[in-house]
Amino acid sequence: MDSLFAQRPRRTQAIISTDGITMLRWQNPIIIAWWSVTFPGFGHFLLHQFIRGFLLSGWEVVINSLAHINQAIYYSFSGRAYLAAQVLETKWVLAYAIVYLFAIWDSYIKAVAANKQYHLAKLEGARIVPFIIKPLTIDQIGFKRPGAAMFCSFVFPGLGQIYNNRLALGFYGVFWWFVYLTLSHSHEAAIHMVLGHVKEATAMLDPQWLLFMPSVIFGAMYDAYMTAHDLNTLFCTEQKQYFTERYPPFSMDLFEKETPSHAHH
Repeated sequence: MDSLFAQRPRRTQAIISTDGITMLRWQNPIIIAWWSVTFPGFGHFLLHQFIRGFLLSGWEVVINSLAHINQAIYYSFSGRAYLAAQVLETKWVLAYAIVYLFAIWDSYIKAVAANKQYHLAKLEGARIVPFIIKPLTIDQIGFKRPGAAMFCSFVFPGLGQIYNNRLALGFYGVFWWFVYLTLSHSHEAAIHMVLGHVKEATAMLDPQWLLFMPSVIFGAMYDAYMTAHDLNTLFCTEQKQYFTERYPPFSMDLFEKETPSHAHH
């Protein structure tokens, strides 16, 4: 029993579920913290800490809107600091700042811990299950095109995640992008810009919701690209495991071993 327990890996590199593939992956903690700076929750998404990511990104949208943080940023950068001070709801600003800083710190330390677990899982080499069939889905570890994943999220954030079989994250991104498009009036403004109505386009834009969009689109593109890249690495690892098991190394003697002359006596 002790020998069986000793041989059993303590960690697995990835699992496949109805929502797609969740895996350990090496991440630069500084980059993870940076994405949490751009949008709280994004660093946790990159670490596949999805529940934390959903809650922190939802908090960012709600509390940022209640405090009018983006609107104040817009006025500050356009040289109207007096308007920024007027629009800020100070009763929400402190709560926003505390959670914002916590998200950065928490994503950094979780990236450091996840990297340690990733290296240990690689050393243990637990067998990766490459394929599942569930009542609502069929999923497998296979080759992805990182460029295609990134382009899908560029066209509409969330689509790259759906391409990578991250269904909950993908449809979460699609939902919020619809919210940003609707409340910022960006599509309507784009049509007016094409028609040459620059003043009308500028006037209808809502900076409070518009300023969410650059972080979201670039974050979605980065996540889609890196996830597809890491899925390809996982695919190669699983293939190596399979072929090592299917075709184990064996010794072959091409020439007969010479026996000592005294062996015949």
